[in-house]
Amino acid sequence: MTPEKQAIATFLNHYLAIGTIVVGVIAILWFYALAYEWKTRDEKILLSKISKVALPLGFFISLVGTLISLYYSDYLGILPCGLCWFQRVFMYSQTFIFGMAWYRKDMKIFPYTLMLSTVGLIVGIYHQYLQMGYSEFIPCPAIASTIDCAKPTFIEYGFVTFPLMSVALFVLLIALSLTAERKWLK
Repeated sequence: MTPEKQAIATFLNHYLAIGTIVVGVIAILWFYALAYEWKTRDEKILLSKISKVALPLGFFISLVGTLISLYYSDYLGILPCGLCWFQRVFMYSQTFIFGMAWYRKDMKIFPYTLMLSTVGLIVGIYHQYLQMGYSEFIPCPAIASTIDCAKPTFIEYGFVTFPLMSVALFVLLIALSLTAERKWLK
C-alpha cells in the first residue's frame, strides 16, 4: 500500500471507529425506547418522524456501508476475508431492496430487511468474536492463500474492527426495521 493510501486508511479507520461507537450508543438508546413501547408523547412523535423517513434512511445507511466496504477493498486494496464476504452479501442486497422500496413507496419490506440484518448481525458478531482472539466454532471459509478471518485488518481503541462496524450497521438497520414495523404494519 502506498503512503498516501496508508494515510487515507489510517484517517478512515480512526473516524469510522468513532462513528461506530456513536452508532452503538444511538442503537442502545433506540432499543431502550423500543423496549418501553414509546410511552411518552415526544417518543411517539419521534417514532412517527423516523417511520416517515425509514425507506430513505435505510437506503442511505446500507448505501454508505456498501460504498465504504467497496472503497476499502477496491481503492485501498484491503482484501475482504470469507466472513466479510458473507456480511457484504447481507448489506449489499439491502441497498437494492431499500432503493426499490423507496422508489415504489413500499413499506412492506421491513420483515425482509429485518431478516437480512439479523443474519448479517450474527455473522458479524461471530467474526468480531474471532478477531478478538477467541477460538473458532466454525472454520473460516477462506482457503490457505486468502485472508484469515481471525486476523484483524486493524483494531482501533482496542476493540473496533471491520466486523464491529458491520455489527453497528446491522443493529441500526434492525432498529429501523422494528420502528417502521411498529408504525406501519399494525
